[in-house]
Amino acid sequence: NKVTIIYPKEKLLNKTSKKFTILVEYETLELTIKETHDLGKEVKYICTIPESLQLNVSYAVLDEKGKRSELRVGSIVRTDLFEMLYYYSRDDLGARYTHEATTFKVWSPTAKEVEVELISPCGTVSYHDLDPKPRGVWELKLDGDLDCYKYRFRVRINSSFDTVLDPYAIASDANCNYNYIIDRDKLYKFKYPKPEFSGRPVDAVIYELHIRDYTIDKAINNPLRGKFLGLLENCPTPDGHPTGLQYLKELGVTHIQLQPIYDFGSVDELDPDRLYNWGYDPVQYNVPEGWYSTDPNDPYKRLNELRMLIDEIHHAGMRVTMDVVYNHVYDSDTFPFNKLVPGYFFRYDERGIPTNVSGCGNDVASEKRMCHKFILDSVRYWARNFNLDGFRFDLMGLLDVDTMNEALMIMKNADPNGIVYGEGWNMPSNIPDEIKSNMNNYMLMPNIGFFNDKFRDLLKGSQWNKTLGFASGGKTSYLDILYLVTGSSIDNYLFDSPNQSINYVECHDNFTYRDFVTEVAPNMPEYVMKDYAKLALSMVLVSQGVPFIHAGQEFFRTKQGVENSYKSPDEINTVYWSLADENWDMVEMVKDLISIRKEYNIFRQYRKSVIKANIKISSKLNDSNTLVTYGKGVDEAFYVIFKNDYIHETITFDQSMTLIFNGRRRVSEVCDSVSFDKPGVYIVLKGSN
Repeated sequence: NKVTIIYPKEKLLNKTSKKFTILVEYETLELTIKETHDLGKEVKYICTIPESLQLNVSYAVLDEKGKRSELRVGSIVRTDLFEMLYYYSRDDLGARYTHEATTFKVWSPTAKEVEVELISPCGTVSYHDLDPKPRGVWELKLDGDLDCYKYRFRVRINSSFDTVLDPYAIASDANCNYNYIIDRDKLYKFKYPKPEFSGRPVDAVIYELHIRDYTIDKAINNPLRGKFLGLLENCPTPDGHPTGLQYLKELGVTHIQLQPIYDFGSVDELDPDRLYNWGYDPVQYNVPEGWYSTDPNDPYKRLNELRMLIDEIHHAGMRVTMDVVYNHVYDSDTFPFNKLVPGYFFRYDERGIPTNVSGCGNDVASEKRMCHKFILDSVRYWARNFNLDGFRFDLMGLLDVDTMNEALMIMKNADPNGIVYGEGWNMPSNIPDEIKSNMNNYMLMPNIGFFNDKFRDLLKGSQWNKTLGFASGGKTSYLDILYLVTGSSIDNYLFDSPNQSINYVECHDNFTYRDFVTEVAPNMPEYVMKDYAKLALSMVLVSQGVPFIHAGQEFFRTKQGVENSYKSPDEINTVYWSLADENWDMVEMVKDLISIRKEYNIFRQYRKSVIKANIKISSKLNDSNTLVTYGKGVDEAFYVIFKNDYIHETITFDQSMTLIFNGRRRVSEVCDSVSFDKPGVYIVLKGSN
């Protein structure tokens, strides 16, 4: 019952004698002016009306001279009253198909009219009105078998109709002009069970890859380059080494993290080589990306090819986590929810201007009830319908704690052994600090993982300060290194549990390890850089917490010095498999360390109390750049030696030991002392207690 009117001052004779009325159908209601504010060239009148207005009814505002303006819905959509009146809890929005009929449901409390535009497979176009229902929902049931019909909505919020896609759609044509009605019974049927997994994140070894980058190398004879199914092609490198899924299986990783696979902007699905993008530009949250499909205009292919890929990954013994971006959208002006309920889905400052903490022009208001519900409905859809094993949340710190904890519960309901993790950066959004899903609130999200940027910066080095870390030959506090390699949770160093620490030195963001060291230490010899790259990756794989590998990191990947390659061409982003041939010793090293990590549970402790009781700095620590830790497992004890220089050193033991990793490869050498003169991780087994 509050109406704000902006009136041009130049057309105003006397601002105190203004009178306004509201016209609805044939009834006129008088407005009471409560406040008047001089805006310079305009005057703002804040008025009230003695009865509540209905959001789905058209009103006109008239002044005393009969000048007329349409009444538009404004910030009412961001009030608690709106949330209470229009929250819709049922799980039936979108187009629900059966052979006999299809039911359309759209949430748009602010709409005056909604209709669906329907195009049959033979091209016949028809329009059908939806009827308003309680809680702001519009509904229509159409009889007949509408499989493969195109559809989109036309909605009138104010005076004119606007075309809008279905935010709950699951199928689309190329470049998202129309959605499709499909029969879910015709989708690819999963053939294989999920591989066994404990559900403890520390038992995972996560490998991040981009579908196009990983399959587009022109030197590899892959007939499905850049496509979902291209990952299934085992096309050998020039030296005969495996690629694709077979390579990952032999490497030994447990989880493949797929960079965005929902439908995103910034690319042309009909001309896939014209534009490049990582895909952090959501357009249709519940539709697989057509750029990766063999036929983006086929409503079934993109779904079936992705389902087949996930099924085959499971068959190969690995799980799949999906990289999701619920913190912003590609274009807020064209995003369906903003057309259906303008001003609701995003965050605004006190002036009513959209915030831009994400750096992408908009910030999704996950704390709003229907926005919160949409995110959770989307997570549930992907987890259930694509047999996913986990989610990685982009800019998770922009979302709220309740949304993240409920997303985890949804994942656990679909798969009790699923995992959830994300970027918990502390970002200056305008929601209260106590509900932000950032690392400062790790205690409020005890079962969610966070990318450990302190692990990255102290081991690799700081991109921001242009300094080298311990694993790049730099100086770092031994105490910090000890905390990091023991899971960043002892004494609540960063987290409450090693399960929360995603340990990494390289990911898709920022420089690759190779490019970073080249940038910060351009005179470092390449053989030294490779030795340090091996040390950095070795520390990721033997530290307590959750190891994370970026695609190609294990064979010295470069992006030609491009720090942020999100829209750089294939020439920059391609994973070149010739580098694997050149650096196959690094690949073998990673295989060996993953096998050691899997074999000995001392490297996968999930309780910080056990870590604190059983892993210590050894008394054999000397004055060089070498850290020696001593750890006790169930049946064995280890010395793990972290060395970051080329000084020749020898450690002598008081009993016979077995060297099982010599800084480069897995070995089995009985010894009473160990000598080393290169950077690396060395593991010595004490034997049965």
